[in-house]
Amino acid sequence: MRFVELVRGIGLGSAGFAFLLAALLCVVVDAPAALMGWLAAAVFLQAIPLGALMLLAVMRLVHGGWEADLRSASESAAGVWFISALTFIPVLVGCGPICGEASLFGQSEFDNPWLGVVPFVTGTILWFVALAAIARSQVGGRSSRRAAVLSLIVLTLGGSLLAVDWFMSLDVEFQTSGYTLQVLLLEICVAYLAILLLRLTHRPAPRHTGALGAVLLICLTLWFLFQFLPHLLIWADVLPHSAGWYAVRAEGAWIWVLAVIGVLGIVPMLALLLPQVRRSPRALAMAAFPALFGKGLEFVWFAVPGNGLPALLAYLFALCGFGCFAASYLAPGSSWYLPKARAAA
Repeated sequence: MRFVELVRGIGLGSAGFAFLLAALLCVVVDAPAALMGWLAAAVFLQAIPLGALMLLAVMRLVHGGWEADLRSASESAAGVWFISALTFIPVLVGCGPICGEASLFGQSEFDNPWLGVVPFVTGTILWFVALAAIARSQVGGRSSRRAAVLSLIVLTLGGSLLAVDWFMSLDVEFQTSGYTLQVLLLEICVAYLAILLLRLTHRPAPRHTGALGAVLLICLTLWFLFQFLPHLLIWADVLPHSAGWYAVRAEGAWIWVLAVIGVLGIVPMLALLLPQVRRSPRALAMAAFPALFGKGLEFVWFAVPGNGLPALLAYLFALCGFGCFAASYLAPGSSWYLPKARAAA
């Protein structure tokens, strides 16, 4: 390992531990609120390997020139599943406070077996076992088409169920069938934006930049369309309670946060309609950076309102810490580039 890489790894690791220590101090101050912020940051990081594995499975089914541009970055991003699994440990240890009124096995006042500590922990552990198995299958480009199809099914259904388990079930009065698809599309956007930026910031420049920009345009367009699903698919009998979930997020500064989220998503989407933007690596990166920042704000908008300042600080500190460790893993070097033998395969 070169000296520069060693110094960078030590620096990122030290900064990561410092940020995580600050996030844990927030947990000490207000455990239920801060753990919600930590959970949102952990789900944000988990979105990267989830989307990377989806992209690898799609590559196995739909070949194209863009595959050569994104495969190495996607396989590196898929390896983040292990770091992501570690970030959920504090959440699993302290999930009692964040599950609130749900009991150990989920028999709450709604008599729903899905809402409880044991289902929460079990579902999370099984999810990362599935991610590990799918990563072993998809990384390297040697999986069968049948395995790729099965991986897409598991990732889509599992990601939808975990969106309910990690976020929606923590507010038992909020029930909408469109929420799972909204969160799943958000996670896919986060993953593709991270993978795209990872690729654009490394040499050589991608050969099929226009195709990469077109995929980003599709992701942001679907994200925009899916923002309306939770409003359309709220169950009529719980509409008053579900409206309360939105009312909390329409007060004070949160309405401005929502406006910023919209601007950071819609402006890059409109810019990508121009072929000049889609075909330029620099312009594509300039569109992807604010879009990724907006998606980070969207996770804040989902988890933090109603939980106070400790949740916001825990989210920011935890996300910065997770980002340092992920950046250390994804930095140029032996951990990012594929071995020559694998690349040749």
